[in-house]
Amino acid sequence: MSKVKCSLTLDMRVMPSMCDRNSRMSIPAMLDMFQDMAGIHADSVGIGALELEEQGLFWVVSKTRIKVNSHPLVQEMLESTTWIQPAEKVSCERDWEITQNGEQVAYVRSIWAALRRDDFRPGRMESFYPDSDFELAPPDDIPFTRMSKSFEDADLLGEYKVRSVDIDRGGHMNNVNYVRAMLGCFSSAQIDEMDIKELDMQFIQQCYEGDIISFVKRPAEDGIMEVGALNEDGKLCFMAAIK
Repeated sequence: MSKVKCSLTLDMRVMPSMCDRNSRMSIPAMLDMFQDMAGIHADSVGIGALELEEQGLFWVVSKTRIKVNSHPLVQEMLESTTWIQPAEKVSCERDWEITQNGEQVAYVRSIWAALRRDDFRPGRMESFYPDSDFELAPPDDIPFTRMSKSFEDADLLGEYKVRSVDIDRGGHMNNVNYVRAMLGCFSSAQIDEMDIKELDMQFIQQCYEGDIISFVKRPAEDGIMEVGALNEDGKLCFMAAIK
């Protein structure tokens, strides 16, 4: 397989649909932009959703961390860059950042896998992952936040019924919509007060249209709040550390 370009950079505008009540780009909008950039770049190097469907595979994200340094205002211009890292046997890493006037606005590190549609087991990256010179710098070496998957003593934050508008091409709840539903459990004033600088997420089990998920919260060290999403069987589907 010939070598492909490991990165993609585009100029992007902060549109009104991306903004919160303060006319600033929201965290879900940043994660949407990341997913859009990932899709555009994946298509350009032959590992997009349609290409994987031909092989009976579909992309899923297992871990994502976003660090937020600022929230650009509506109509401001950004430079958005995504790049891939060398793959492991059944997973790969994609990173992304947006900058404004040379300053980093936000940075995402994420781990992906491609599941087989017939048995939902991970496909081997070597069968489709592109060869590249991987010119960009490696990601930060800070490990993803370690969280206990037991939320038995956590407090109820809110409930959410998964709707048709939450479902993506994989047939399950889109990753960003977990974040939207979670943040929707807080008031606008609470979100302003939290002033989230980092959101570390793990996607554990898929949820589908009609499922009712319960968001629960617990305090952790260093002022971190940990949130879990439990399905109707009490199984953990998603969890996040909010910093």
